[in-house]
Amino acid sequence: MQSKKKRKLKRWFFLFLFLGSFFYTCINLSLKMSNEEFVRYLFMKEENSSITFYFSRIWDTFFKNGFSLNLKNPFQIFKGNYSYQDYSENDSDNSTQSTSSTYVPDPYPDKEISLPKVYLYNTHQLEEYSSKNVAQYNVTPNVMMLSYILREKLNDRGIPTIAEENNVSEFLKANNWNYASSYKVTKLLLQDAKEKNPSLEYFIDLHRDSVNRKISATTINGKNYARILFIVGLEHENYQENLQFTEKLNAMFNQYYPGLSRGVYKKEGKGVNGIYNQDFSPRTILIEVGGTENTIDEVFATAEAIADILNKYMEEIQ
Repeated sequence: MQSKKKRKLKRWFFLFLFLGSFFYTCINLSLKMSNEEFVRYLFMKEENSSITFYFSRIWDTFFKNGFSLNLKNPFQIFKGNYSYQDYSENDSDNSTQSTSSTYVPDPYPDKEISLPKVYLYNTHQLEEYSSKNVAQYNVTPNVMMLSYILREKLNDRGIPTIAEENNVSEFLKANNWNYASSYKVTKLLLQDAKEKNPSLEYFIDLHRDSVNRKISATTINGKNYARILFIVGLEHENYQENLQFTEKLNAMFNQYYPGLSRGVYKKEGKGVNGIYNQDFSPRTILIEVGGTENTIDEVFATAEAIADILNKYMEEIQ
């Protein structure tokens, strides 16, 4: 009788251990994401369906992809029958290192965009945002994520938009060019995009500024945003057209989202680029979105505002 009771307790113990291990792993799996998974999560989070995203990841890993567990060894579940980037406790929200930002593959690679009107790109792809509140996901948000977010926001409004996927760092490395040559790379990418997509009319280079939070953050109607700054280079002969377009957008931001824009910064002279590829088209603009201390949620909110203003602008000029 005693032996039978012990066997029963042992079975319950191992069942409890298995279930505990399983759910512990599920929770950790759902949190640790690749960059592109994180971008998809942001959209699902906005739609209040992040739990669906979690369970879809668990399903894909444990069932759809053929996960198998040896019930004789319930500790196997801790040994990594799935893969994700290692997350170290040494990584701190307050870390001053900026080596964790990486190239972000397209989170929606199979989406076909017919006759795109807007082209989004990042001359400095790895400019980072704050990892505050997202460190548990094992990602460091950067401006590439912003491009993909804004692309989806514009496409949702019926504005066909594509985002540059090529890795600028790889171009620099392949040609033995320094970081200052990044604009040279994106000029080539601009030309290639226009050649492949003659329908393109708007070319937007998205950056992240280096200013602190006191300058880069604002609250409008109770919602937090990453502030924007337009940069216009004055060192090409047709800059007035770019300036006129940018000032119109800036005025619309001031009208509909007062305080979101920090204005239009005109740049020329020694030590600056002065062109920023804006000689490519009168509707080529550079927008600094937020600073190093802005969260991805604030950047996400600003992407919504940018999409809204671009949509209003296009409706107005029709």
